Amino acid sequence: MAEIDREREELLGKLIREAREHAGRSPKECAQVLDLSVQKYHTVESGKYPISLPELEALALYLNIPMGYFWGSEPLTATPEVDYQTLLTLRQRVIGVLLSQLRLRAHKTQEEVAEALDMDVSLIKEYEMGQTAVPYLHLEQLCRYLDSHVDLFMDDVHGPLGRHEALQKLSRQFHRLDPEMQNFLINSSNMRYLETAKKLSEMDVDKLRQIAEDLLEITY
Repeated sequence: MAEIDREREELLGKLIREAREHAGRSPKECAQVLDLSVQKYHTVESGKYPISLPELEALALYLNIPMGYFWGSEPLTATPEVDYQTLLTLRQRVIGVLLSQLRLRAHKTQEEVAEALDMDVSLIKEYEMGQTAVPYLHLEQLCRYLDSHVDLFMDDVHGPLGRHEALQKLSRQFHRLDPEMQNFLINSSNMRYLETAKKLSEMDVDKLRQIAEDLLEITY
């Protein structure tokens, strides 16, 4: 039997370790996926374990990475860093401003809101100044009283939560498609068809009708 390239073994082990760390998983968790002891799993990452293709596939599924990563054709997807403390502080202030605007549009005073919801007016002021976080159930009450909806206060499409929600929606829609359509969408050679479809969707009805008539003249 031909001798295995030791450098390649070590590189594959290193790639597996980096993928695990990227996914925030422990050696123990990955060992359980492969039905190995933790000690044996460490030999996987050191390149001393003869890992099989099915085992690589299992790790790719568990760590949510493309198989192409293991042979260098696809990189790990960078996870954007989020400063959660700054995010919380900023969102708290934004919600306060939105709450104040909503109250003013409803022609209500802080005193009226406080009385209607049986709250101290000082608490309403703190909410609107962003000095105190608004409990979610209080926000629901405020929205009902001011004839609005909690959606108004959600992070927009440009913020971290907005991007997260967009990715989740995209994933759900993709997995609702039949396998044939999924394969069509992920095939890079079909990009020109998708670009054409996008352009057609942006055209007005009269322009589309003219294109259809021109195509009929060509085919008949």
